[in-house]
Amino acid sequence: MKKCFWFFVAFLGLSFIACSETVEIGEFEGDWDQRNYTFIDSLASMARTNQGEDVGQWKVMRTYKQNESEFVGSTATAQDFVYAKIIEKGNGTESPLFTDSVQVHYRGRLIPTVSYPMGKVFDQNFYGDLDAESAQWAPSSTFACNGVIEGWTTALMYMHEGDYWRLYVPEDLAYKAAGSSDGSVPGYSTLIFDVYLKKIKKAAH
Repeated sequence: MKKCFWFFVAFLGLSFIACSETVEIGEFEGDWDQRNYTFIDSLASMARTNQGEDVGQWKVMRTYKQNESEFVGSTATAQDFVYAKIIEKGNGTESPLFTDSVQVHYRGRLIPTVSYPMGKVFDQNFYGDLDAESAQWAPSSTFACNGVIEGWTTALMYMHEGDYWRLYVPEDLAYKAAGSSDGSVPGYSTLIFDVYLKKIKKAAH
């Protein structure tokens, strides 16, 4: 049996209408794909009307893998973009290049569900609140910009040192229908990341 319910997404400050599977098959099965599509479509519409460069505003970034000629008329969908809410602005003036590496704090979540109203955490490299000075780091915190999921790569190349963004990455720019190889991310999942760009490490030439 299914029922529609309202849930409040605290970190967005918005309410979304969604339908949840309430039988025993689990929160991440059943209509999980449709719930994720509905989530990113609703968020994309809101983000596009609140774009800007200030804290609290949004950035909408076309995936780096597609050029302008591929976005003719109505061919672009919500799945072709990464959406970022600006939480803090850093003092950096440069953005990392595709070949650079970055040192970041990050925490990754799935979209909100009944059991996980803030989204189930599937990966993180800090513990406690995201604070650049006090967060406890996991051993591996440096990544090549071209060695992460497509949505991350896209967003990183717009960020500056000291920026703290909340990223929303649609499944097409993440793990697609297959999900992650370790099983922590179900197929069709939109991913939500808190990302603080601590340092850019330029590639050797």
